[in-house]
Amino acid sequence: MKAICFAVFGLISIVLALPSPARPPNYDEAKVAPYTLPDPLVFADGTRVAAPDQWPRRRAEIVALFEDQMYGLVPPPPATLRLETLEECDILNGRARRKQLRMWFRADNTGPKIDWILFIPNAAPRPVPAYIGLNYYGNQEIDPDPAIRLTEGWLRNNDKHFITGNRASEKSRGLNPASWPYETLVTRGYALVTACYGDIAPDDKVLYTNGVHVLFPPSTPGVGNDTTALGAWAWALMRGMDMIEREPAIDARRVAAIGCSRLAKTALLAGAKDERFAVIIPNQTGGGGVPLAKRDYGENVALQNQNFPYWFCGNFRKYSDNEAAMPFDQHMLLAACAPRRVYVSSFPGRWFDPYGEFLSMKAAEPVWRFLGHDGLPAESWPDDLAPALGSHLAYHRRPFEHGIATYDWQAYLAFTDKAFGVTIDWQPTKTDAWKRFTRHHFTVDGKPCWVAVPPNPRPGNPWIWCMEFPTAFDDRTGVAPLVENGFHYAHMSVGNTFGSPAAQKHFDRFYAHMTAKGLSPRVSLIGVSRGGLYAYRFAFRNPERIVCVYGDAPVCDFKSWPGGKGKGKGSAGDWQSLFTHYGFKDESEALSYPENPVDVLAPLAAANIPLIHVVGDTDDVVPVEENTAVIERRYTALGGTITVFHKPGVGHHPHGLDDPAPVAALIQAYTTRRDLENCQ
Repeated sequence: MKAICFAVFGLISIVLALPSPARPPNYDEAKVAPYTLPDPLVFADGTRVAAPDQWPRRRAEIVALFEDQMYGLVPPPPATLRLETLEECDILNGRARRKQLRMWFRADNTGPKIDWILFIPNAAPRPVPAYIGLNYYGNQEIDPDPAIRLTEGWLRNNDKHFITGNRASEKSRGLNPASWPYETLVTRGYALVTACYGDIAPDDKVLYTNGVHVLFPPSTPGVGNDTTALGAWAWALMRGMDMIEREPAIDARRVAAIGCSRLAKTALLAGAKDERFAVIIPNQTGGGGVPLAKRDYGENVALQNQNFPYWFCGNFRKYSDNEAAMPFDQHMLLAACAPRRVYVSSFPGRWFDPYGEFLSMKAAEPVWRFLGHDGLPAESWPDDLAPALGSHLAYHRRPFEHGIATYDWQAYLAFTDKAFGVTIDWQPTKTDAWKRFTRHHFTVDGKPCWVAVPPNPRPGNPWIWCMEFPTAFDDRTGVAPLVENGFHYAHMSVGNTFGSPAAQKHFDRFYAHMTAKGLSPRVSLIGVSRGGLYAYRFAFRNPERIVCVYGDAPVCDFKSWPGGKGKGKGSAGDWQSLFTHYGFKDESEALSYPENPVDVLAPLAAANIPLIHVVGDTDDVVPVEENTAVIERRYTALGGTITVFHKPGVGHHPHGLDDPAPVAALIQAYTTRRDLENCQ
């Protein structure tokens, strides 16, 4: 009864303190008035931070200011922290260890509890680095395995997540694996640690104190520097670090705190407060997180206090419609994370003020430079999908919906790989060189494979897959400059199988292997000569996996080659071999086959996949008019994009171009296009 009365009293005091109604958000840059930001390198008494060894004292001032004036006090660690093992088992065919731990704060295991789930790689050298963050709808959404315990805490009702009565249901299992891609992380050598924020403090203005707040020093909701829901969530992330320090398989010195939206605010607050987090990744925080409040764009302080009074303490109310009076702004919270690493991301939501997030990072940047590190390598707001990546500060924006997308995870992993010294373990059977690049050889599905590794991989690990003849005329295909510019170059050898159904099964397993290692979900395919059959037949089955298709004198119809049923020379031996690989009983079955590249263009056009062809106009092996010209005519009619480079007077050889730069430029441009989520 006492807890219920306390919650009701908190609601009354909040309502009395709020202005009503808040002014609407400003979405006009022309109406952003001039503003002055406090200097994070100036102490509260007006003196300047004179040397790096004075920064810890100034940092402590900033954190205390945010606790007192905005987020409320984040309580100290509890006197008791007990861990009960609910489950521990190997998963992913032994590649990872899953642990479910229940965290208690009283010696008798009563009262508030937090259920954590940990995914720890078995093959990576231990102790491993880790990502930690809070999730919205329960641990059971990460994977459908019924052994994962349903979250027992309060959840926001959501029909899409089958949450009713503020409780999880069996139907919510495995609904949101993309937000927490544990298999990708453990394959890359990272542990993943998460718990549901509803276990900690209900995301509700009335009920938020009905969680771990009972463990905290008493405070009056909505008054002074009271402990808020955001403060409680941040406190829980810090307790997650306590747990990690007890886990010998995880390196507590290499932990990244991550969150999205309100839980990105949580990660940022926890990261500013607790220096044990080595990297802080606030993904699309919105107002009250990274964007500058004094800019007065998007969600303003009055709206924050009106809509989410329980996220912010009572003292923050006085800044509603009064941002100019704030003795702080959000760049200072970012600065409080220095000299550790921070990666901020934005999406095109005006309410979230993505430009204000970038400006906040630029305003915090001088602190890193003062401490001897580089800043954010961008003077103006970067374009979509053009990340600004420094060693300690990074920023990107992308055109997809709110959330942590595959693109985001790939970018964050590339950043933490460098920060934590993590490299992809290809488990090679042999390592040699291709051109000037390291090449690793390995086996997938019984077939020999290799990958040439760029000296500095691009964010998201884009890659090029040459389906056949990967080292033939490779100075003329533009591949080497792309590898120099951060692309991986890969090949799987399936022999002279003409892109047959059996070969496609091997390709599927190769693709799964490469993306599990951390390469981009979208790949640029190269089909040289008969490799056109391999490339197009993989692409039409998997358009969502493709950046573009580059065909170099490509076979696009096996009736032309090796069939020789048109003007080309054909190859009688290869024609008979093709029957075997495809399982054709006779030539008539081969001639009526409906899935030659010229026949399967519609899925690629519908997915807006661009094509690039390079052809010799006098090619009498793979005649242009029977192959590329048919593709060009049909693809254009379907509304697709195709670029054809003609070489007058040239036959089937040499492949490529004297100057392959235009082809390389197209592949790079298509890799950074904005209309496909998993492009880079």
